[in-house]
Amino acid sequence: MRQRFGVAVALLGSPKLMIVDEPTAGLDPAERVRFLNLLSELGQNSVVILSTHIVEDVSELCTRMAIIDRGEILFEAEPLSAVEELQGRIWRRVISTDALPELEREHAVISTKLYAGRTVAHVYCDSTPGPGFEPAKPDLEDVYFSAVAGRIGRRSQHQESEGRS
Repeated sequence: MRQRFGVAVALLGSPKLMIVDEPTAGLDPAERVRFLNLLSELGQNSVVILSTHIVEDVSELCTRMAIIDRGEILFEAEPLSAVEELQGRIWRRVISTDALPELEREHAVISTKLYAGRTVAHVYCDSTPGPGFEPAKPDLEDVYFSAVAGRIGRRSQHQESEGRS
């Protein structure tokens, strides 16, 4: 209710720009959907800048996105295009937790998750990284981790130019 009230107050002046910070944090799923729908409607007449760590909010609401780390823009794109660009480059493998350090030494591990007590590692690679890996359907979380790890975006360009020096 507080978020909706804040938006209602902000709309009194018919703003051309709205900046919302973590607007769906703490909302239950039904209220989150209602609030995202409201922001989407507002975005038809105003520019809405969404600052969030909730990747689903970005994929459901935003037509453009930027990944920012410590004030540096690492990556800018349309969310759907960014995910499409990772097709064929994200691989997954289920491993034991104690095998993770070796996997990180051998491959560009961009993220790991515990799933049903097992570690699922996502690796960025242009071709099959080896036995035991299967292609993963990339999502916006993979885009985020690939940008932060320097596999895509400005950090990757910086690393490539350093490699040529």
